[in-house]
Amino acid sequence: MTTGRRVAQKRKELGLSQESLGEKLSVSRQSIYKWESDSALPEVEKLVALSRLFGVSVGWLLGVEESAPAGGELSEAQLRLVEEIAARYVPRLSPGRPAAVKIAIAAAALCLCGVLAGFYMRLKDLTQSYAHLQGSIVQVQTDVNVQIDGISQRVEELLRSQNAVTADYSAELVSADPSASQAFFQLYAVPKHYVEGMTAEFYARKGGGYQVPAVRAEQREGQRFTAYLTCGLAEDITLSVAFLYPDGTRQTQVLERYTGLYGQTFPKIRADYALGMKPVENGTFALTEQVRGQLDWDPSGTLPELSGDALPAAELESVRVGLFRNKKLVDWAVFSVTPGVVEEETEALTGEQWKALDSLRLGGGGTGDRGYQLLTFCFPDQAVPAEAGDVFRVAAVLRDVYGRTAVRSGGAFGLDEGWGELAGLELDTLDTYPGGWMLEDGSSICGSGAE
Repeated sequence: MTTGRRVAQKRKELGLSQESLGEKLSVSRQSIYKWESDSALPEVEKLVALSRLFGVSVGWLLGVEESAPAGGELSEAQLRLVEEIAARYVPRLSPGRPAAVKIAIAAAALCLCGVLAGFYMRLKDLTQSYAHLQGSIVQVQTDVNVQIDGISQRVEELLRSQNAVTADYSAELVSADPSASQAFFQLYAVPKHYVEGMTAEFYARKGGGYQVPAVRAEQREGQRFTAYLTCGLAEDITLSVAFLYPDGTRQTQVLERYTGLYGQTFPKIRADYALGMKPVENGTFALTEQVRGQLDWDPSGTLPELSGDALPAAELESVRVGLFRNKKLVDWAVFSVTPGVVEEETEALTGEQWKALDSLRLGGGGTGDRGYQLLTFCFPDQAVPAEAGDVFRVAAVLRDVYGRTAVRSGGAFGLDEGWGELAGLELDTLDTYPGGWMLEDGSSICGSGAE
């Protein structure tokens, strides 16, 4: 059993929520979630605080011990051991000397407590040594991974250099137009082996495999071929050059790959809602209004970002948050009343309401308090079917004033059959392109706007 599972087990035994446990330890609910999902390990002082709160040893929390003895008074087994020591080493006394008997038993108990205290200190030292060893192993793994990544990168660069058909090239994103959902690139390439009469063309390939019609390059400054290329915005765009020689030979090379372009023409909004650790019973898990999520600008910087002003973000028409099962909508969340932003609970946040929230977040006319930086939401009470292989996501569905839609997932979760609950999945959640996302009736999510 991992450290995270042990923390979750003891928290549930005490009837504590992740939020209430966080309050007792002076940490956030997100920290408790990361501990229980084994994506982070509690600091040493927090491990000590957890051991005291749960009445277990630090060694048990870290998996050094298999049992979780409670602290405090001696257990029945320890009491029996005290009695046995007293029976062996304390001489039999007459009934008329009960005080002497009590003193002898107390002395034996004190001796035993001394032995147990020594054992506890030894165990504490072992626990600390284990923690240091674990940290050293993690550091070694990190160092090895860094070295492997560095070697792989150098090998990749060497192979790319050996197989390159260009002596020099550039592929630069010049600008983007969200109203037309297009990106504009400026490219040039110099062939490694130039032949008089050869030509060149540039082309783009979007993530789904669709190839934009090639653009014939102009030959400038001797052997340099240049061109401007227009491509529809997508999450994945690959730019390439093709050299065409007089004898019919064609040589191509990938110049640059851009990721996240489509999503970056929308505001950086993220919906944070933890589905992990929800128990799945009789093939369903419960959504409840008591569990609330948060809508805000991406505070952790996990969304991709490019420098410059090439990708202006379009204004929003609406924002909705939905629970999706295998990219198909289960239900829309309801935004809570927030003074100055949302006066009545609603499923669809308008662009003007988002502007108002953002204004308060920046302190423009608002208090700038933490409560105004986040907009809370919840889902109606219901039982949601969950089977092995299902992928659940809570995602913000953004629709801009040009009619485009983006879907920004806050995480992926699936059924852990061993524990009978939802657990986090290691899936890419940064792809905001709406392709494949559906409403409840199976129609495209692109038809969902504010109503």
